[in-house]
Amino acid sequence: MMSRTVVRFAHVSKRFRLGENHDSLRDLLTHGLRRFLGRATDAPRSSFLALDDVDFAVGRGEAVGIIGPNGAGKSTVLKLLAGILRPDEGEVEVDGRLSALIEVGAGFHGDLTGRENIFLNGAILGMSRTELRGKLNAIVAFAGIERFLDMPVKRYSSGMYARLGFSIAAHVEPEVLLVDEVLSVGDAVFRLRCLERMRRLVESGTALVFVTHDLDQMRSICPRAMVLEQGRVSFAGPSRDVVGHYLSAMSRAYADRPSDLPSNGDERASGVELLCFRLLDASDEETVWVRADEETRAELTLQVRRPIGRMVVELNMREAVHGPLLSFNSGRDGRWFVGAAGVQRIRLTLPSIPLAGGQYFWNVRIWDADSGVTELDTPFRFPMVVDDGGRATGALRLDHDWSCEREAEAHATTLTPAAGETTPIDGGMMYEDLPVR
Repeated sequence: MMSRTVVRFAHVSKRFRLGENHDSLRDLLTHGLRRFLGRATDAPRSSFLALDDVDFAVGRGEAVGIIGPNGAGKSTVLKLLAGILRPDEGEVEVDGRLSALIEVGAGFHGDLTGRENIFLNGAILGMSRTELRGKLNAIVAFAGIERFLDMPVKRYSSGMYARLGFSIAAHVEPEVLLVDEVLSVGDAVFRLRCLERMRRLVESGTALVFVTHDLDQMRSICPRAMVLEQGRVSFAGPSRDVVGHYLSAMSRAYADRPSDLPSNGDERASGVELLCFRLLDASDEETVWVRADEETRAELTLQVRRPIGRMVVELNMREAVHGPLLSFNSGRDGRWFVGAAGVQRIRLTLPSIPLAGGQYFWNVRIWDADSGVTELDTPFRFPMVVDDGGRATGALRLDHDWSCEREAEAHATTLTPAAGETTPIDGGMMYEDLPVR
């Protein structure tokens, strides 16, 4: 059964003008004076479509995620929903009380205290003074600013701003909640609390529109999502499919980029230069997004400057913020390569990559096994995004299986065989998967 629609974004387009704007009388007079003195010219002004025929709806108790590259139009969607902007074409409808967390500290007055800003911001969001008094302690406790409640917010850190802003917006108990990429400034514990609060609001009937670059965060709370690219919806559907489409598209864009491997002085002085590092899928297509259960190959193109009798190649991988996670060393595997002068291509084939979904980085090391001299050691700069299909088991994605055993009811009475019969009685365990004879 379809829930009642509370957000309707019907074939909306929004155009912005490029060039200098005169938003105040002072700017307009200054520009007129410059024109009079011959120091200003009226260059032709162009415009661009920030949104082009975007169409979606959100029902009561639904959470919809919006992802996409920077400049795709995600924040413009939220500003249109919040009433900050007006569409040039199409219709935007929001049914019910709306609460928006689009910009950290939006609506805060720096010279007012945290307490005063709670009442000011809450009033802007439609809460009465009586309602704010009743929720004040809960708002302050959630934001964790008890000690700083009566301090001017201009002295708050960006994290404190975000905590207070989200806490006010979340306690409005809105029919529609808009959240932009503002939770990234909070600490890890607070982000988890925000996600849990959003889940509870959605369960209570709030419609959530969530814009973020954190794909795991979005997928954990939004069953449905869409990808915005260049102002248009390029894909929409279940979050898992949307994330897969987005990562695949970004992978292709990354693979098609111009090479960004300029040689530095150390590499030119060494015996080996890395010309290219590529990840290849099972179809031999360059990629950055790989599936955990599919074959992946890492390909190195090397410029060997001087002969190396026994060349050791090592590939190391780590998570974005953690230490080394995997290491593949040809020397430990008993494999040395003859480093003849010229261009060589070396591949490492991995039948699968049993890692939890997320972003990882590779580095390349090469040294001369006979002299022990390191010929190449790159930073961890080569990205790889793993899609584990939501089956991670911690840091790794391990193949596993579940089974269930059902204990038979204990025999309440002793069975007596009939005269002339012999009936063996099994008082042990009974399993569903045992053959029945």
